[in-house]
Amino acid sequence: MYVLMDMEWYCGSGGRIFPTQLAALRTDESWNRRDCFFSRIRPDRTDTPDWTHIAFSGGKPEDFLCAPTLSAALRNLRMWLQKDDVLCWWAEEAPKVFKRLHTPLLHTPVLQVPPAVPHRVLLDHVSPILISKGIVQENPYKIATSLGLTVPTPAHCSEHDVLTIQAVLQALDFPQENLRNQAKRRTSRYGSRQDPVHADMPYQLDTNTGLLHRKDCDDIPDGAVLSGFVSFKPCFNGKARPCPCLAEEYRSAKRNRNQSIIDRSQYNFVYPKTSSVFHRRDCSRILSADSIMGSVFYDACAKTGRRPCKLCKPSALDLVKVPEKIYAPVKSAHGPFQKNLPNPEQRAIQRLKQSQEERRNAPLDSMTGQERADLLTLTQPGYAFWAAAGYQTFHRRDCRKLKGLSNLKGFSRFQDASRAGYTPCKLCKPTKKQDMIYSIPITSQKRQDESVQDLVALCEENQFTYSREAGYFTIRTPLGRWRIHLKCNPIAVDHINLTTTPDNPLLYHRQPRLFLSLADTFAYIKRHDRKLLEAKRQPLEAT
Repeated sequence: MYVLMDMEWYCGSGGRIFPTQLAALRTDESWNRRDCFFSRIRPDRTDTPDWTHIAFSGGKPEDFLCAPTLSAALRNLRMWLQKDDVLCWWAEEAPKVFKRLHTPLLHTPVLQVPPAVPHRVLLDHVSPILISKGIVQENPYKIATSLGLTVPTPAHCSEHDVLTIQAVLQALDFPQENLRNQAKRRTSRYGSRQDPVHADMPYQLDTNTGLLHRKDCDDIPDGAVLSGFVSFKPCFNGKARPCPCLAEEYRSAKRNRNQSIIDRSQYNFVYPKTSSVFHRRDCSRILSADSIMGSVFYDACAKTGRRPCKLCKPSALDLVKVPEKIYAPVKSAHGPFQKNLPNPEQRAIQRLKQSQEERRNAPLDSMTGQERADLLTLTQPGYAFWAAAGYQTFHRRDCRKLKGLSNLKGFSRFQDASRAGYTPCKLCKPTKKQDMIYSIPITSQKRQDESVQDLVALCEENQFTYSREAGYFTIRTPLGRWRIHLKCNPIAVDHINLTTTPDNPLLYHRQPRLFLSLADTFAYIKRHDRKLLEAKRQPLEAT
């Protein structure tokens, strides 16, 4: 059986690929639907990506956060596939990405992969039929529109993509026997007399000179060995140069290609590979580049030795313009805690829940003042280790030797307890692995219907400068710069302390606190800056 395949993904920093959707549609001999498979893929990043990216079309953020992991999705696909299936992709990029993601998992016990199934690139086989009908588009949605078909929306949803491909194949009445053998690449050499279909393609590559011509170009030498193409692909991948007859058309195609690359990326700053200059993502100059590279962060571009463009003048404060809908209530911060968090953040959540449970069940009315103080120390979510006055050892929370001890003090990190003169308990054996790197204040609570507009109001009330970008809310106070991760749950905060590092306007460091609401996050920022201001004033008052 032939199985129509589609996969969506986005590229993160460093060129890493993050798949988001995977769809498969099994067909009969007439391209009718027999069975289907569809799975969203859970992001494996701590900071959730930009949900407005086209790779997340057709679903809400919570749909992707609750989806299977990549390995689980691939395992489910392998269980769904049959041994005689042939996977058919529309263009060659998708199967390359699929194999790149799939190969490292082939020998893992979780996947249990049977022998590899064959792959086919549909466009290699369908192009001659499209050319014969005067259709030069390569996008299946545009082809469907040219054929008068109604297509499902939105595009770039894998489930809709395979349905569109199916409709195109049925409308073209494409014979499945053409897929029995792998098609020859469209870059193969041929003589126009031997291959009239390819000779009729709109662009012809002279394999001797490396020039890509319009098929009716007068500059094509007599007797040239030509390769036919339906796009400027040979020029884009560096295997050909455009003939002057294609100058304007090529320039327009390159700008459209580059704009598409930028739209599909999360880059805030972009640059050509061979250039010494980097740009904002909306700079007009970058659209003429031969290649597109980039980064989310300004300092990452600066570290490459490239200088800012004098036209668009990028800066660390430049923001990506995103739709206002991203600033609707931050739902992700009020639902279940984000899955697949790193161990330090998971430990913070577990410690918060444990502390809340202990305080709820404590008989406060029957306790002495010292007992209440010890309880507050024991249930401080920021502590991982405890010691008692008069003793030389420190313990983990579950150590039975800790019971009954009084006049307690807590420590977040192993080294803090050691520096205070305490030694590890030989029974519970505390280690650095239990360090409380992050903690959630026990007073932090979720608030319904919070939105970024609440942060805007708080900043304006306190006369703080603020800015908004995809996934972040940046606050500039008199003493520092703060970056709030809007889509993390719990909410993470980055900070630049301009009082101690005035020459460091770019390099953030992660705060040890996590929060359950935007209001609590802002309150923490105010408290932090107030303490810094008080510490700054004390030396002045002493003099």
